[in-house]
Amino acid sequence: MNAPFKEWKNVLAEYNKRSKIKFRRLQFGDNDAFTFFNQGALRIDVLGPLVTEVAGKPALRFLGNPPAAPRIGHESLSLNEEDFKGYSASHTINGHSIVFRLVYGGFSYLFTGDLNDEASRFLTREHNAGNLNLQSEVFKVPHHGSADFSGAMFQAISPIVSVVSSGDESARKEYIHPRATLMGSLGKWSRIPEPLIFVTELVAFFNVEGWSRLADAKKAAKRGQFFGFSRTAFGIVETRTNGKRLFVYTDSGNVQMKEAYAYALDSSGLPQPSEVLRA
Repeated sequence: MNAPFKEWKNVLAEYNKRSKIKFRRLQFGDNDAFTFFNQGALRIDVLGPLVTEVAGKPALRFLGNPPAAPRIGHESLSLNEEDFKGYSASHTINGHSIVFRLVYGGFSYLFTGDLNDEASRFLTREHNAGNLNLQSEVFKVPHHGSADFSGAMFQAISPIVSVVSSGDESARKEYIHPRATLMGSLGKWSRIPEPLIFVTELVAFFNVEGWSRLADAKKAAKRGQFFGFSRTAFGIVETRTNGKRLFVYTDSGNVQMKEAYAYALDSSGLPQPSEVLRA
C-alpha cells in the first residue's frame, strides 16, 4: 500500500472504532444505499454492475477478451457480444466496476470506473430498453481513456463535458491512454457542437526549475545532476453546480488565469452555453 492508501485505511479503522462500518455489495438499483443523500434535488442512482442469477443467488457474469485492435469500421457501435471470446479475469473485474449517476437539479454526472466495451454494451442495452438512464452532462470517462470502450455507450450518454483521468505513462508501463479513437468518439457523440473534453495530464502545468540535485546526499552522488521540473498545477478539473447552472474550470501555472466555461438551463430545461460570471 502506498502512503495515501495507508492513510485512508487508518481513517476507516478510526471510524470503525466509533461506529461499526457496514459493508455491502452494490448492484444496479441499490439506490437505498444512498437514502441519507437522496433528498430534494439531489439523487444518486446505482446503475451497475448488472447481475445475473446462478443457483438462486445474484452473481456477476464472467466477461470475455475484447477483439484485437485496431478496430476496423464501426464495431464499437454494435451491441452484439459475439466478438468477446473466452474468459478474462481482468476484464471481468474492470467490467463490473460500480457505475453511479449523481443528479443535482437539471445536471447529472456519470461515474464509470474502469468499465470496458463488453460491460458498456450490456448497460447500453438496458438504457435502450428504458431500464436505466445513462444520459449525463458530465462524464467521467472509464479506464483512463482505454481503447476498450463502447461508442454506443458514449452515444447514449451524449455528454457535454468529458473528463479523462490519465498521465501514468512511462517506458516501464505504456498503455497509450487516452486513445485517439476514444477521444474522437467523445467528440462525435456529444450533444453540442463544441463539447469540452479534458485530459488531466494536459491540464497539468509544469514549471522549469533547471539543473538540480537530489536532497539526499547518497542518492545525489549516485544520480548526479539532472534537469528538474516542478508541478504547479496537478491536472484537476473542477466543476460546480447549483442544479441550474454548471461551472467547469481548470487551474494553470498563473494563479490569475483559469480555463473556465459555464452552462445554464434554458426554458425547456436543456443546458446551453452561458457567460462565465466573475466575482
